[in-house]
Amino acid sequence: MALLEEMSTLTTTNTEFIWKKNKIVIENGYLTTSGVINNIRVPLNAIETVVWSINPAKPTLSPCLKIIGKGIVLAEIQIGIDIINDVQDWILTKSNG
Repeated sequence: MALLEEMSTLTTTNTEFIWKKNKIVIENGYLTTSGVINNIRVPLNAIETVVWSINPAKPTLSPCLKIIGKGIVLAEIQIGIDIINDVQDWILTKSNG
């Protein structure tokens, strides 16, 4: 039941991906985040790909979404494993036009 309640707070539009107290927004050519997740601001046209990984060497297994452009990591977003694939797909779709 709790899982269904958490998923019901998910909202996606053409320019926003919102869940719980987190928000990813595309505005004026930038991808910005706010909320409990990291706060970033990356030019949308600089994004080439988005990958995620989990570092098992860290004390907590916290998935990290990495935004990559020109072969370097432009930004990282700490995000839950339950939603990381959806966020990755959304950012890839929006950054590729």
